[in-house]
Amino acid sequence: MPFGPLKRWLDAKRSDDYMYMTRPRARAALREFLDERPPALRRLEELMTVDGQDPAVVLDGTPESLVPLWGWMLSRFTAREAAGATDPASVARAAWPSWERHTREVEQTLSIQSLTLLDGLVSYLAQVVLARAPLARWEIAHDSHKRYHLENHPVLVSGTGKNHNFLPGLPVVLVVRIFHGLDEPQDDSMAQYARRLIEQLNRDEESDDELAEPEPPYEVEDVRGEEGDYDFEIGLGEEIAHERSRAVDRMVRKLGRADGVKEAFREDREIILVRAPSWSLDALEEWLSRHL
Repeated sequence: MPFGPLKRWLDAKRSDDYMYMTRPRARAALREFLDERPPALRRLEELMTVDGQDPAVVLDGTPESLVPLWGWMLSRFTAREAAGATDPASVARAAWPSWERHTREVEQTLSIQSLTLLDGLVSYLAQVVLARAPLARWEIAHDSHKRYHLENHPVLVSGTGKNHNFLPGLPVVLVVRIFHGLDEPQDDSMAQYARRLIEQLNRDEESDDELAEPEPPYEVEDVRGEEGDYDFEIGLGEEIAHERSRAVDRMVRKLGRADGVKEAFREDREIILVRAPSWSLDALEEWLSRHL
């Protein structure tokens, strides 16, 4: 393959990995992940029913219910080369769970049937945890360190969101380690994980309530060269976005009329997109400091 087409192919692949996504693409990937949760849980319930399990009895919403569920899953996980199993590479990537499709290093051990089971587990695990950590929320992971391993992943957080919990991560690692003979299967692994996660999320919320620093009113990012036709993206803090929403709308209209600004558009409550090719990042931040 010539260098030019190869480079374009690699760039396209990288842009679909969580690690390399632009902010708009990461937001779309988070929505995709959340949209997949209900159907993934329904598929799990269907598989349980076919196998003689009663989802209404087993999946009672408690951490303890993860013991029989995980034990049943451990008996059904298959490697990609096993008889009767389907190698994920043999089917369209669109059939994979999005968290597998957007992962930088694609998992090389498990069958598509195993990934489907894990996708259902992620949905149910989230349901169990959120019922007992009601202030937890889904966010896009971000860290200032370069090549942060969870950058742009959909994660559960609480408080100021410093601790990122990517729910597919641990189950996939456990199953792969079992297949490679590095760990013995334990039925209570997921129940223990759920309890630790619930405790951590509730603890983060309590400690962050006391120690959290004030949220900045806004953050500005230069997005030229990324997806979309805009030059800048302004992320608004929760207070200014929600409690001063009408004032923000007036500010956006005023910004749109400023010299050199082609367009200012409020994409959603917390995001403003600006097309101003002649402006610098400093110029926009200076303008905002005077008008917000």
